[in-house]
Amino acid sequence: MARTPPFAQPIMLVIALFVVLGVLPTRWIAPLGSDLSSILWVPLTPIAHGGTAIRLWLRPRVDAENEADRALATDRDYFRGLWHAEQIRVAELQRKLRAYEVVIGESPRGTVLRLASASVVGRVPSQGGDALRLNIGSQQGVMAGDVALVDGDGVVGRIAPEVGAITCTVIAAGNRAIGRIDAFVVPADQERSSRPQVISIQVVPDGQGYLRGDVELDSAARPGDLVRIKDSTWPIGAQGMRLGVVTEIRRKESQPLRGEVLIRPAVDPAGVGEVVIKLTPGQGS
Repeated sequence: MARTPPFAQPIMLVIALFVVLGVLPTRWIAPLGSDLSSILWVPLTPIAHGGTAIRLWLRPRVDAENEADRALATDRDYFRGLWHAEQIRVAELQRKLRAYEVVIGESPRGTVLRLASASVVGRVPSQGGDALRLNIGSQQGVMAGDVALVDGDGVVGRIAPEVGAITCTVIAAGNRAIGRIDAFVVPADQERSSRPQVISIQVVPDGQGYLRGDVELDSAARPGDLVRIKDSTWPIGAQGMRLGVVTEIRRKESQPLRGEVLIRPAVDPAGVGEVVIKLTPGQGS
């Protein structure tokens, strides 16, 4: 018969004790468990103190914030705000530079250009459509009829006849006050062609933000085609600029053999915050 190891009996007694403690109510064994945990922590306490000392040595405790620290934090936040403001300004200047580059690139060689950047400072109520108030005027060389652009070649509209010394108003391209515009439609697949097959068209603002014009039903014009200005009554700087995009071509009810083209302006005045004005050559300081 195999002999029982001398340490087996104490182990079995401990197991039996834990089994008995496991079935007893918690309120009975809680005081006993607390006392036992205190006894077991006695040999571990020196080790815990040593670990705490090492941690404090590696990462010293930071003293309470003083007045100098608060002043440094204030200066840091202030200059951080200035840095972010300058980043925004740099982005705006880069955007203006890109717009100027597009305007120059779209202009004929040898053309003398004078550009002026302006911010929209208000909307002018008008029954005929949108109009925008700008923060520059005749002192900066702005004249009635000058063209306001965004994104280099997107036509916002024309400067109204009344130009103040430091303010002026842009009549949006979809405003009825603009009147008839001679333009041409460029098929979307020929936009970058050196000799696109353009379609001449006359359009009139409808006062609801769109332009409308007549077109042959069998013409090559299709929704999505670009419409560009070719009007002798507009400044030379406006020729070839983007007026809008064809959205729909439908049969005219009054003339069933002809079609009507609906054009969405290239620029929505409601979303414009800044424009570039092509100044009339030879004007201004």
